[in-house]
Amino acid sequence: MVWPLWCHPCILLTGSSVGDRDMTFSSTTEYFQYLAGQDLEQLDRQPSSAYSRHDAMAKYRAFKVLESLVPHFVHSDYDCAKFKIICDDLGLANLLVRSREDLTVVGVVDFEWSYVGPAQLFGSAPWWLLMDRPTNPAWDCDKEEPTQLTGRYLRYLDIFQRVLEEEEARTPGCEGKELSSLVRWSRHSGAMWIHMLLSTGFNGPCTFPFTRLIEHVGSDAWAKFEKQVSEDEAAAFGARKVLQLREYEDDFKKLKAQKAMMDEGKLSKEDFSSIVFGHEGGTT
Repeated sequence: MVWPLWCHPCILLTGSSVGDRDMTFSSTTEYFQYLAGQDLEQLDRQPSSAYSRHDAMAKYRAFKVLESLVPHFVHSDYDCAKFKIICDDLGLANLLVRSREDLTVVGVVDFEWSYVGPAQLFGSAPWWLLMDRPTNPAWDCDKEEPTQLTGRYLRYLDIFQRVLEEEEARTPGCEGKELSSLVRWSRHSGAMWIHMLLSTGFNGPCTFPFTRLIEHVGSDAWAKFEKQVSEDEAAAFGARKVLQLREYEDDFKKLKAQKAMMDEGKLSKEDFSSIVFGHEGGTT
């Protein structure tokens, strides 16, 4: 059976977006590998995705390793399982409860980031336990040491797993605790970090989920995987990103100057808008 690619937030809308939307996937592995490839394409095509040659090469190696490791973080029982409706923005802020005293959930709002995805993603350790996304720079390691947020998140995850198991135990039809077992597996296997990386964009090897993934794999093992990435490819990628960044910075300076002209009344808003939306260099 095949599953359609539909509305995943990390899938690029490129010139071939119509073809992308028509794609289908026969397994979780295939789906995850496609998303990892999209991350690499984002890194390649976004002019400001790296701030130096060294940074570009480091990110290239990291994402190439991530792409190669994806199949090792797919649960065999769920590789060819049905896809489910998933909302990447589902968290406490989107739940309606009965009252301050009665926290019974009576509604869910904001399904903007909903899509069809593997059941394994649905049964993953949630990112929202601290009411903040773990890709926020505040979560990143400080001089290679985890921040206090790391320990706090893991403590809250312990609570989440315990409460989920308790709720399953008292819910008819959930005595097998399939969901909590899958959540626990995602943590034990390290798949939860893969899930976070593939479900959010603009990551690098220094972000919280990436550093946790590297820690799970082992820094020595990760270094060996990175050595398998072609150094010539990484160097060529780094050189290309430096040229992209220079062009981006030049284009951005030109736009700032044109905006100043508009603010001074020397350029109409309509002309400025046509320059922005027709701009080849890209400013986002």
